[in-house]
Amino acid sequence: MRKILLFSFAVLSLALTGCDMNKQPFSSINPENALQSMADAQKLHNFVYANFRGMTSGAYVYAGDFSTDLFHASIGFGNNGGDMYTWSQNASNDNASGVWSGLYSAIANDNFFIQSIQKYVSSQTSDNPISDADMAQLNIYKGEAYFSRAYAYFILAAYFCQDYDASTAETAYGVPLVTVYQPSSDYSSYPGRSSLAQTFELINADLDSAEKYITTAPEKAARYFTSDAVKAFRARVALYMDDYPTAIQYAEPLVTGGMYPFVADAQAYANLWLNDSGDECIMQVYADINELASSSSYGYLSFDPTKEIYSPMYIPTADMISLYASDDIRLTQGFLNVSVDFSGVTGQVYLCNKYPGNPSFYVGNNSNYVNSPKPFRIAEQYLILAEAYANTGNDAKASELINALKSNRIPSYVETSYAGSQLISEIRNERVRELYGEGFRFLDLRRYNEGFTRGVPQNSDVVYNIATELTVSASDTHWLWPIPTAEVTSNPQIENQQNPGYSAQ
Repeated sequence: MRKILLFSFAVLSLALTGCDMNKQPFSSINPENALQSMADAQKLHNFVYANFRGMTSGAYVYAGDFSTDLFHASIGFGNNGGDMYTWSQNASNDNASGVWSGLYSAIANDNFFIQSIQKYVSSQTSDNPISDADMAQLNIYKGEAYFSRAYAYFILAAYFCQDYDASTAETAYGVPLVTVYQPSSDYSSYPGRSSLAQTFELINADLDSAEKYITTAPEKAARYFTSDAVKAFRARVALYMDDYPTAIQYAEPLVTGGMYPFVADAQAYANLWLNDSGDECIMQVYADINELASSSSYGYLSFDPTKEIYSPMYIPTADMISLYASDDIRLTQGFLNVSVDFSGVTGQVYLCNKYPGNPSFYVGNNSNYVNSPKPFRIAEQYLILAEAYANTGNDAKASELINALKSNRIPSYVETSYAGSQLISEIRNERVRELYGEGFRFLDLRRYNEGFTRGVPQNSDVVYNIATELTVSASDTHWLWPIPTAEVTSNPQIENQQNPGYSAQ
């Protein structure tokens, strides 16, 4: 049966796959009686987090990063991600299609959950009222669905729309907006793309609702959305909108509140990534051996324990490694300096080690490179706050924040007074050092309106000799991902709204 990736709103799978319009949401739950009790609400709430675990791992993290100046393809990469790596992707790109369909599946289920809660509340009578405690819990559930929907629309806007600019947002394309669960096979009823301004208005309206309803108290490495998780996400959204006062408003209390201290040393930093210690995490999404996230490592290690060799698909570029001081714990713990081997062709290189795989998730003795997703860390908030202060004329405060971060990461670091263009450059370099491999680089380069050149490899013997020193201009059309072909052909409203540089097919 033909698949409708956007508006069939059909079945939730934990892998966030596409939808078949003859199926029902939340696996096989009947929409008419899906929420008849608080126990039902709890089950549906669990799906919100299953979706969020999907949206914060796997291709949602790595698909942008490996295409930038962070990585070179190895001679053993097997053309995995080759079209994105070479900047030649078309509208049938698997990563773009998977992200698009997965996010709209999550949105469909968020819409369904919000409506189900509203229907359940309105159906209660004076003879059988909802208790105050249950009503409070339902409001939290509703806030969580709004948060999830805002997150999904933000990722859609980030990859499929141009960078937000208040002067052009009213005329620039956003994404199709759907806030009501109302499946239909009538293609003529499907909406076209909104404006970018309307897309971000919905994101912020949903975050207003999340802020209102999510009263869950903050805690380090929270498994659930807390009031601090809302602040962290609002700060990120504001930064991407160049709304620096709002970014300061939400990031500053997280930075100054003291609830999320930096790790004490290199071993603690390693423990953050290997064993998912939760240190520095405002939120760490729950995962266990039975509820795994996707791996956010795109073949970054690929260790064969039988042969005891590493054969990664992607290898960090020499320029990226050179950004780190030799004793920076983000280098000594966040990367492995090892010999790689491709059928006897060997070379010594640094490999990204942020996703080594939590040993408690191993299948047998072998790593599956799965770790609990860490969507909001305090270090990012330092960087958001520093960038916002630098762009509002408070260089001294921004410099203080960068020094605080670097002093924690680099034992030999000597504090430096940064200002002006040097300050902006250092903030951007710190975003690379700190957020390497976490899904930020592609979007950062685009909002800086910068292209990139990959530069020389760490070891040319083990790097594939295609696009190794690729230069991509800031005006390249592939900075916008394509609306998937299956979506364009299924929705007549967006037939002529494809992003520039891509054909409908």
